[in-house]
Amino acid sequence: MKKLAIFVEGLTEQILVRQMLQAVLDRKRIAIQSVKITGGHNVRMSFTVLRAAHVERQTEYYVLVYDCGGETNVKGYMMAHRQKLVGNGYSMILGLRDVYPNFQREDVPKLKRGLNYKLPQKGARTQIHLAVMETEAWFLGEYRHLRKLSRKLSPEFVEKQMGFNPKTDNMEERDRPAEDLKAIYRLVGHDYTKKRDRLNAVVSKLDFSYFTHGLADRMESLGAFVEGLESFFMESF
Repeated sequence: MKKLAIFVEGLTEQILVRQMLQAVLDRKRIAIQSVKITGGHNVRMSFTVLRAAHVERQTEYYVLVYDCGGETNVKGYMMAHRQKLVGNGYSMILGLRDVYPNFQREDVPKLKRGLNYKLPQKGARTQIHLAVMETEAWFLGEYRHLRKLSRKLSPEFVEKQMGFNPKTDNMEERDRPAEDLKAIYRLVGHDYTKKRDRLNAVVSKLDFSYFTHGLADRMESLGAFVEGLESFFMESF
């Protein structure tokens, strides 16, 4: 059984990764466990299993998703646990975090280099990916899900109300995509929040076939993350 560990910034990315992998792979072939990490530095780390994995005879892949509780924790937690993960048979270790709010667009190349500078590779390919500027940019780019929320939310309607078109414009160029998404939802009397139930509802509306193909080809940061996952599973999504 191949094993993959993914250290993500928070709940949004945790839910996205789980639902995306379950959508593009046969659920019988993959087992996903979600774990929340807290502590560190001068406080003992603790681990809380949020959703346990269900391993069956047909399971080919085991994915452990760590919710790091903030973008600044991703690399630290990854490095603290990497050696143990390699010892437990994990062949790839990935990280995923936002650029905003601690960095600006012009910082992206330097931030990417810094996060990946001299990351150990022995035993497991290891890489940290960025969502530019936030993971919500990817949600905006998957504009089709907006019509599932309300038939009014066509790309043309959004452009008239918001000044940008999520179908034709590159949503990685939006500086505050989470705020944009919230504003769009409010146009039709809904809200976008970081609560688990709301995030599950939003992510469940995403068209993951388009998300991992057409959209990943248009959005560089999403494409890089999808490519990293595909290199582990050794198949195209």
